Amino acid sequence: MNKSTNPVMLRLRLYRPDGNPLRRPSDRLESVLVLATLTLVLLSVWPAVLGGRLVFETAWQDEHARSGTRYQVTATLLQDAPPSRVSFTEIPSERPVTAARWATSTGTERIAQVPVPPAAKAGSPVTVWLDASGAPAPPPTDPAVPRMRGMAAGLLIMLAAAFLALVSFVVWRRWMDRVRYREWELAWERTDEQWRHRHRP
Repeated sequence: MNKSTNPVMLRLRLYRPDGNPLRRPSDRLESVLVLATLTLVLLSVWPAVLGGRLVFETAWQDEHARSGTRYQVTATLLQDAPPSRVSFTEIPSERPVTAARWATSTGTERIAQVPVPPAAKAGSPVTVWLDASGAPAPPPTDPAVPRMRGMAAGLLIMLAAAFLALVSFVVWRRWMDRVRYREWELAWERTDEQWRHRHRP
C-alpha cells in the first residue's frame, strides 16, 4: 500500500516531531499530548501488576485462613439424591442436597443436609467438608479463582487508566479543534478584508 494514502502512516507522520514550518503550535502540542497519553498507558502497567497482586494475595490469604479450619469426613447418605431437572437451556447452579450421617471425632453421630453428586443412592459414602464447629461447609475454593481475580483486577486498572487518558485527550482535541476552526475563520475574514481593500476603487 502506498504510504502517502495509508491512514496509519499519515497519522504517524502527523504526530512525529519534525521541522515542518506549516505545523502550528497546537499541532506540536498535540504530538506531545499523544506521546504523553501513550506513556501514561504504559506506565499504568506497573500499578496494574501491583493491584492485581494485592487482590490475589488478599483472596489467597482469606481462603487459606478459612481452609485451615475445615476438614473432611466420610458420610453415609440416608436418602437418594433428588432428581435434577434436565434442560437444554438451563445449567444447574448447585449440587443436589440430601440427608447424610457421619461420626465426629468424639464418636457422636451427626445428621444434616449436605450437597451430594447427582444420582447418588442412599447408603453410598460421600465426602463432606466441615467447619470448626462441625457443621457442613463449602469446599475450599479452587486455587485458580484467586489468580483469576488478581488478573481481572490488574486488567481493570489498565483499562481504567487507558480510558481516562483517552477521554482526556479526546476532550482536549475537540476543544482545540474549535479553537483551530475559529482561528481559520478569522484568518479567512482578514484575508477577505485585505483582498477587498486592495481591489476597492
